[in-house]
Amino acid sequence: MNNEERFKKISSDLAEGRTEGVSYAVLQIAEESNDPFEIVKGMSLLKLVPNDGTESKVANILVEKTDGKDALDVAMALRNLDCPTFALEVLKKAPQTDRSVRLRCHCLYDVEEYESAYDLYRSLENPVINDRILLSDILSAIGEHSKSIDEATKLLSEFPNDYDVRIAYVKSLMMGGRDKDAAKYARAAVKDKSADSNAVAAYVLRVAGNTKAAGGYASRAVQINPEHIGALETLGICLAIKGEYEKAKIVAGAINEISPGDKAAINILSYCEEH
Repeated sequence: MNNEERFKKISSDLAEGRTEGVSYAVLQIAEESNDPFEIVKGMSLLKLVPNDGTESKVANILVEKTDGKDALDVAMALRNLDCPTFALEVLKKAPQTDRSVRLRCHCLYDVEEYESAYDLYRSLENPVINDRILLSDILSAIGEHSKSIDEATKLLSEFPNDYDVRIAYVKSLMMGGRDKDAAKYARAAVKDKSADSNAVAAYVLRVAGNTKAAGGYASRAVQINPEHIGALETLGICLAIKGEYEKAKIVAGAINEISPGDKAAINILSYCEEH
């Protein structure tokens, strides 16, 4: 049986709810394959079964079998699969460019090495919008809330309709203890009845602990735009908080259909596993 046939069998087993043997099959593929992207595919399937320690074994094999030319793409995939520590190991093999530096910054942030992420951020030669969003997050994480809010406010003035910027703005406010200002912004924004504004309101309410209202706004955003990843992520997390894990996993599956390998799907699945 070749690897393509093995993957088909694993997918068939998962579709039928059979998880026994999946970990062993993926580990076998990883040990025998020299294609790092086949191993990444196997790791993505491991996210659908209980973690029995196989993920770390497969990730170590992947790190060993990845060369410099594939390092950046593999590291990106590992971060999306919620494996930032292994992504950092792979990035040691990647050429030092702005792309690899920004990915290292994200991974360092993920593993809560905020000071290191901040130091590395300053080596970026040409920061783009997503880099500046990350900077706002890093500043919040190291306790520089005023600077974080200032950065997010500047971004919002430049890109008032960008969803990720809007999320960065309300996040910086809430991290800085200005929950009322974040809620005020969200309430004013939903008057335009757009998917983005409803998704922003859903995010603010979910972080504030109002899961029921957050789910309502997220559902409304999805009705307006069925492919809104941010709204779907909030909806999936709200379902998981309520203990409706199967429904949450269906939402994660929908995200993966829309945007294969998107970290939002993994966030929902990780939340289900943790709770």
